[in-house]
Order: sequence, then structure tokens, then C-alpha cells
Amino acid sequence: MTNQTARNLTRFSRMLWVAILLLGASLVSALIDNIGPCDVTVITEGNFSLEQFSTENNGIWTYVKVPSTESTEYLESMIYTITPTECYGQYHVIMYYKNYGDQEYKLFTDEDAFDSTNGHVTSITRGEPRIVLRVYFLKYVPGIYIYYYICSDEGGEKKVDYRYVMAHGPLSDDDKSDIQCLEEQFQFSGVLKDI
Repeated sequence: MTNQTARNLTRFSRMLWVAILLLGASLVSALIDNIGPCDVTVITEGNFSLEQFSTENNGIWTYVKVPSTESTEYLESMIYTITPTECYGQYHVIMYYKNYGDQEYKLFTDEDAFDSTNGHVTSITRGEPRIVLRVYFLKYVPGIYIYYYICSDEGGEKKVDYRYVMAHGPLSDDDKSDIQCLEEQFQFSGVLKDI
């Protein structure tokens, strides 16, 4: 391989990464446009520990329920990864998604999450635009599942309340019943769908 060929491959590789990062940023921006303000009063899980949550299954969680929206219509699966950074209470979060027909996972969002205690987490997207998200962990069953609500005062017109369920396996009937009770308690708009 000549030096010129190596330089061309390096340039191509950089351009490919820039394109991937821009695609991820545009997906986050599209999602944020619909998230809307934090106008639902919620009670968070008092015993939630972001540190413990980040160590379960090596910090890898699988989404099992997502809000039913246009952006999730063709969603086949989503994966959430969280790793601690060198700063105490700060974590690096990356989410990947795959739509039906996709061969590989794609970057959904790349964020820095900050533990705000008692089930409250502030997350800031990396790249431009930097968007501040508020995450409220509503139900945490260690080793089984987590149910959370996310919002942003930087978002646009809200179509549904964005809440998600992640787990390490299938939910039991009791788990599903608990989530449904919380859905009714908080009177969230929109419905959750299984993925």
C-alpha cells in the first residue's frame, strides 16, 4: 500500500465517522423536537443508584418497551450502554438502535449523564447541538428492569410522554402489571409498545 493510498483511506475513514456522528445528532434532534417540556409531576424511585445501575450486566441494558411514535414505528431493537467516567457521578451513555430490515445497529445518541440523586439524572448530549435532558427513574428492580421518563425544556411540541422500559430479559406478568399501574398513576399521554 502506498502512502497516498493510506492517506486516502484515513481521510475516508474520518469522513465516514463524521457522517455517522452527524446522523446520530440529527436523530437526537428529531427526537428532542417531540419530547417537549417536563410538565408531568412524577415520583422517582428513592433507592435508585446510578452507580449500581451502571454495573449491572456490564452496563448493558436492552429496551423492551418504548413510546409508540412515528420514530419508533419500525424500531426492532435498542441497546443502552452506560460506563463510569473518571469524574465521580458522571457516566458516558451510548444508545444504539436497529430498525426492521437493518443489518447492523446504528448510533442513536451519545450523552454524558450526571447523577443528581434520588432517581433524578441530568443528561447532556455530546456534539452539537448540546441538549439538556432530565431523566426520572420511576421504578428500578435491580437485576430485572428499569422504567424511566425523559423530558427536556429545550424540546418542541410534545406528542407523547417519553418513557421507556429496559430489562435484562423478558418481563414477568407482575412486572408488566406494576408498569401499567405507574402508567395510570402518572396519566402519561400515548402508549408503550413492546420491542
